[in-house]
Amino acid sequence: MSETTEQSAFKADVLSGKTAIVTGASRGIGAAIAQKLCEVGANVVLCSRSADAVGQIADTLHGKGYTVLPMAADISEKADVETLIKKTISQFSHIDILVNNAGITRDMLLMRLKDEDWDAVLQTNLTGTMYCTRAVLRPMIRQRSGRIINISSVVGLAGNAGQANYAAAKAGIIGLTKATAKEVGARGITVNAIAPGFITTDMTAQIPEQSQQQLLELIPLREFGHPEDVAAAVCFLASDAARYITGQTLQVDGGMVM
Repeated sequence: MSETTEQSAFKADVLSGKTAIVTGASRGIGAAIAQKLCEVGANVVLCSRSADAVGQIADTLHGKGYTVLPMAADISEKADVETLIKKTISQFSHIDILVNNAGITRDMLLMRLKDEDWDAVLQTNLTGTMYCTRAVLRPMIRQRSGRIINISSVVGLAGNAGQANYAAAKAGIIGLTKATAKEVGARGITVNAIAPGFITTDMTAQIPEQSQQQLLELIPLREFGHPEDVAAAVCFLASDAARYITGQTLQVDGGMVM
């Protein structure tokens, strides 16, 4: 998709007046999601564990005329999440969109996986997503509207050798998505997940060329995705166009997992 076509897919004001929180917003998919939400009119709270990294993204978006608020927070810490929500409401008075994107990896074959690496991935990727989701429910219920979008992975659907902890966490996010959607649907809140496949980021660029070619053979579209592809899916699920969609997992993977 060309840049012109991609930009024209959403009107510039489709999320005008909305406030969005994006976790893991300092790089890769999270940074692309934050920028795309800004482009379609949202005020965006940028959350990352690194104050410097998220500050740089915020400076870039400020320079383009967008309204953003950078916040250093570790979503695996409940107190940090509570502060994140309080400061967002203090600044913008409401929260309309939550994108749970933050995540970590600690890859290792299961028989060699250390307990602390299992715990770290589950605590950040799954429990952190739960902390953020739970924290926004009360304000969203009060306003009887909201969009919660959880970034899972095709690994959570199909598994992957050496990523038992990551796959378990991402599969757990899908279950969390469905359960939460059933709990809050009557309050005007939708909860959906996105499962990206192989997306080109700084992290995936470190994969050896031969392994990348093997991965391409598994993708019917024969190309890797871009962070902007995931960002476009987020904007769709955050918009009124997706008002009747909840509890679903949208795969952005070029057909890698069917």
